[in-house]
Amino acid sequence: MRRVLLLLAFLASTLTLAQGAPNDTPAQGATASTPDIGYVEGTIRRIAQADDAAGTALVELADGRVLEATLPGPDPFSGEDLPPFEVGDRVEVYYSPGPDGARTYVVADWIRRPALLILIASFLAVSVLVARFKGLRAFVATGASLLLIIQFLIPAITAGQNAVLVSLLGVGGILILAIYFVHGVNWSTTAALIGTFLAAVATMLLGIFFADLAHLTGYGSEDAAMIAASIPAVELRGLMLAGLLIGALGALTDITIVQASVVRELAHADPELTSLGLYRRGMNVGLDHIGSLVNTLVLAYTGAALPLLVLLGQSEFGFSRAVNLELIAAEVVHTLVGSIGLILAVPVTTLIATAMFRGGRLPLKPGETAHAHHHHP
Repeated sequence: MRRVLLLLAFLASTLTLAQGAPNDTPAQGATASTPDIGYVEGTIRRIAQADDAAGTALVELADGRVLEATLPGPDPFSGEDLPPFEVGDRVEVYYSPGPDGARTYVVADWIRRPALLILIASFLAVSVLVARFKGLRAFVATGASLLLIIQFLIPAITAGQNAVLVSLLGVGGILILAIYFVHGVNWSTTAALIGTFLAAVATMLLGIFFADLAHLTGYGSEDAAMIAASIPAVELRGLMLAGLLIGALGALTDITIVQASVVRELAHADPELTSLGLYRRGMNVGLDHIGSLVNTLVLAYTGAALPLLVLLGQSEFGFSRAVNLELIAAEVVHTLVGSIGLILAVPVTTLIATAMFRGGRLPLKPGETAHAHHHHP
């Protein structure tokens, strides 16, 4: 679930900033200084009929100009007709010089930002209605975390910095936002933050080990090849490991917050529990949580790779050959290393919380637990 929330907040933070960018580019001016290739946005006002230059549309731009653009043909890979454009659709138009030197226009795609922004607003509204102020804090923290990734993590990696160290630094900032800002600063959230960071370090070390063992280079996808060609300073293997850590972080914070809270409640409900007894009872809850979250993590990765799995299923590759491909092997490492880190987070956080809360030794803030008003010797 948190992976979905991250995606929605990413759209909120990036698309909102970019919303006016295409219409603000020099391409709209049609002056001598404008580039020869680019994109403009507009609204389809008319689509030509079969006897009137079929396959063209009149598109009105934001500045009031109207241009004639060619509609796309069938998909070049499948040969299938694409969904038709209709009058009133907001579209992106690609322009370039034609054979005679005159500028030609082609309707390239729909403008999807309005629909995405409506969805993001709906998500925010549901979060606030159900979780109230904590839901709003979670939304803000998620957006801020992604801003940290976009403004700090990505520029540092593209500048050639060590992606592993940069991602660990970024994780510290994300954890403060995801735990302290959303859930407050108290002893249980401190236990969760420490447990999460230790589990994140363990996850990264395991990722490095198994990336070496499986000879993963980071060049297993088309995206990696494009990055290598356009940004040679990026170390692709480190980028792959950073993605592994960020992908597992959401599930890690989920499980550590719950574990620290469970131990806190048990310790203050029964301050006579020994450290071993408190640890065992906390782990009883944690084991149930592990099963559901590991399943969530595996299905999330599988769902993201589903188109690739369908493609491989129709090819002549056997299962053994397919798994050996770096593209698939990297996803297996991502999933299983992330799951191992998730499992390790439970005993680590439970142990830290047990040492902190045994016997109700730490003072709690009012309202932090239902038993906070009890005074224990």
